[in-house]
Amino acid sequence: MSVMSDFETRANNIETGISGVRSRIEDFGYSEDDTAESVSRVVAMFITYLTTCEEARHIGNNINASFSNDVLAKLPEQDNPSWGTYINPAPTSSLKERVESLWGVRVAFTHGDGDLSLIKSPRNKKFAENAPLHLRGVTVINGIMSIDEGVFHVAIRTMVQVRDVLP
Repeated sequence: MSVMSDFETRANNIETGISGVRSRIEDFGYSEDDTAESVSRVVAMFITYLTTCEEARHIGNNINASFSNDVLAKLPEQDNPSWGTYINPAPTSSLKERVESLWGVRVAFTHGDGDLSLIKSPRNKKFAENAPLHLRGVTVINGIMSIDEGVFHVAIRTMVQVRDVLP
């Protein structure tokens, strides 16, 4: 395996820092707030960070860049068989599907605190609705998204792969 990029090192350090969120909330948090909901919000913040870093990388090259136009629109529908292995066991979803799902998570929490009914864009709402199909640890029940720590590895490695695939 190759040396981790600065981005991957930082993402893994942040993940290490927040991976104990569940026990910290259970041990020291306020019982009036549901632990799973707090964990979900923290994990969503991390996914927002990952997608924002990628958007910022493209804005560095083009001030008018956006995640939709410069990441989602440029990812191929099908994975290239020559790409290296990024996630083991290999995911059943394409890179594009995973990235769309991460974007759906980001939109769900930044536009509606996990409430999918508050997402105005039909396209982004579909990404959020489909996220459980492509990301372990993401669920949607009665239109409310919840995320747990099970998404960390796939989220980080997916964004590492995007950085390798897109210039």
